[in-house]
Amino acid sequence: MKTITAQEWELLWFFEVEPELLDAGVPWIYNDALYRVTRNSCTLTFAVQPAYRDVRLILSVDGQTGYELSAMGVDDVVYRKEGCNETLEVQLAPHNSLLLSMKPHIRIHQVWGRE
Repeated sequence: MKTITAQEWELLWFFEVEPELLDAGVPWIYNDALYRVTRNSCTLTFAVQPAYRDVRLILSVDGQTGYELSAMGVDDVVYRKEGCNETLEVQLAPHNSLLLSMKPHIRIHQVWGRE
């Protein structure tokens, strides 16, 4: 079974919050982990099922949903740290990625195209 590349500790480091786990006592890799971060008027919820490679992401501003993604069986979720920059890349399909940054503010950037 192919799981996501990102490790539990990397997502903890990236989001800086403990995840809300769906099933107590079930290992993280087989669980549904939800990370919730609020910065000013923006709230980001990012949920992942590592073993199934399912991702859900919701960005809300002042309680109103501004962006929502539900993706099942993504190619991968990869944590990247280059110097002070941290990025979480959700590889949706070949040549289609969603890049998520948390510092200095929440940023979502989608990249689609050929290499």
